[in-house]
Amino acid sequence: MTISFFSLNAKDFSITVNTINYQKVLTQEILKQYSFKGMGNHFSNSKYKLSNKLKEYARVSKDLSSMLGDSKSKEYINSSNKIWLSILDIFKAEATKTEVLMLQKKTDKILNELSKLMKLVLSKNNDSRDSIINISSYQAVIIERMSALYMMKTWGINDPKFNFKMRSSVTFFNNSLNKLIDSPKTDIENQKYIKKIMRHFKFFEIMNASKNKYIPTLIYSKTDKIHKNIDKMTQRYITQGK
Repeated sequence: MTISFFSLNAKDFSITVNTINYQKVLTQEILKQYSFKGMGNHFSNSKYKLSNKLKEYARVSKDLSSMLGDSKSKEYINSSNKIWLSILDIFKAEATKTEVLMLQKKTDKILNELSKLMKLVLSKNNDSRDSIINISSYQAVIIERMSALYMMKTWGINDPKFNFKMRSSVTFFNNSLNKLIDSPKTDIENQKYIKKIMRHFKFFEIMNASKNKYIPTLIYSKTDKIHKNIDKMTQRYITQGK
């Protein structure tokens, strides 16, 4: 059953905001797993994670379609799905360097469509908590994007825009963390999560300043630690005051 914006309550809006960003996260996680697979690395059962993430993407896509039934939302969802279906079989096949930059460009287009959807959803609700939830959950998108970019670099992919994308991501991530820690919606528990994330993120700042390539498993594990703390932080923002 689809629903309109006007039948969404406060909790529904928060969950919808988080779900849109989760769909964005999955595009980057899948790109990261594809690169990991291409390097022949099976750290932490990653051999099966790409397949699982592809299934998860399909599930979340259905969830979004059931959450939002207005025509404009459907337009953005259908547009992102069309792009996704055009590359799905490539993700399922053997990972090759010849495809990965194209996959990154296509997933960036999906991110753009989902960002339009997010802007539309946020425009329909004035609750400041949803803006904070968006900032918090979008941090997971950025950290997975950085991880995917570094994984591609480690694989030997030469993206001429790599340095710009990484600098932009580092700056955006740090600015967003500062917004969260200064927000009146951030309680003591979430301040603790933010400080943990800041400590772990130093690794990515060091990587960004270095010309060296880093061990894929180290990138993988550092990303996982940050991502888990972001998820816990976001869930607190969602449940507080609801």
